[in-house]
Amino acid sequence: IKEAVVSTQSTGYPPQQVVVVQQQPAQNVNSNSLLAWISCLCFFWPLGLVAVVKANKSDQCLGRGDIAGARENGEAAKKWAIAAIVTQIVFGAIAGVIYVIYIVWIVNTINNSYDSDYYG
Repeated sequence: IKEAVVSTQSTGYPPQQVVVVQQQPAQNVNSNSLLAWISCLCFFWPLGLVAVVKANKSDQCLGRGDIAGARENGEAAKKWAIAAIVTQIVFGAIAGVIYVIYIVWIVNTINNSYDSDYYG
């Protein structure tokens, strides 16, 4: 709140106090809701669910006017969503390697069985 004193000396009246109220600029807080929902629905859902809860808390804090809480929960939602995405990628890579090893084992088993039947 800024205050300004307006001088009215030429009219002979005493100085008047004028109060000018300025609104603070809107705080841009990202709750990361979209990222949280995508990580929950498309990637590792247990960690994605935590991200969705954090994003929801961020929205609630923003609604109450708690900018710091909204920013903190929004950042937490982003971290949990990234953790869900990375976890799914790692688990997918591990599953892919296991799948390839299994297929190679099956092919070798079939070849060995064929060779022993054919060659006696």
